[in-house]
Amino acid sequence: MRLARLLPTPLFSATLVSIGLLVAQSSALAAPACVVHSAATTVPLVELYTSEGCSSCPPADRWFSTHANDAGANWLAFHVDYWDSIGWPDRFGSPLFSQRQRSRVAAVGESTVYTPQVMVGPQVHASWHNGLRTELRKARGPAKASLALQLRPDGDGWQASLGAARIDTAPGEASVWLAQYSDDQDTDVHAGENQGVHLHHDRVVRHLWGPWPLGATALSQQVSLRAPSPQWGLTAFVQDARGRVWQSLNVPAAQNCPPG
Repeated sequence: MRLARLLPTPLFSATLVSIGLLVAQSSALAAPACVVHSAATTVPLVELYTSEGCSSCPPADRWFSTHANDAGANWLAFHVDYWDSIGWPDRFGSPLFSQRQRSRVAAVGESTVYTPQVMVGPQVHASWHNGLRTELRKARGPAKASLALQLRPDGDGWQASLGAARIDTAPGEASVWLAQYSDDQDTDVHAGENQGVHLHHDRVVRHLWGPWPLGATALSQQVSLRAPSPQWGLTAFVQDARGRVWQSLNVPAAQNCPPG
């Protein structure tokens, strides 16, 4: 496990219909390739913070790939950049993801980040070795938000329309995020701690949009995007300030939303 110190940093059906209308209205110029809606039960979000430059990470990456298609949760791998200087710059690493990791840890009053680090809601030190059974069970329950996501071809790219709303005026502050990820990514590492190792990655976050505050009224957002790889998808999620996920929604676009 590679450690790094934290740096200081600045009613359901009716709701679903309303955000579905918002999504449809925002994309009325063309027939949608696909539309997905969230369910009445929360789908947990599993976040892995990893790096190709970290010798402790490959076992966690392999574990993550074996579970990335498990329907009981949604899975996102955030590659951090703070190990890039030790010999191997991670091509998926981003300072934005490093900052997200630090912010998630600070939100629960802690001060250390590391790789590989797995988070499920406010549990920022989830033990992936035990299969996350306890963490995922605690994260499930009646959803506090509903989500709708529409994806359609737009020229040589795509247009994503996202709708979100609180359920039964859920209290507290929360924000909406949209992640675009790549599956089936392979890297042959030629330097650093993993020199000579072949790495395989899934659910690698390539772009992250948000946060969009979720207020009392339904939220609607549109994002123009391109496919980052042959195997890709989108995951939308609503998360409060302590990291609790109110709902998450995934669409593996390459399989379910072929270009028109």
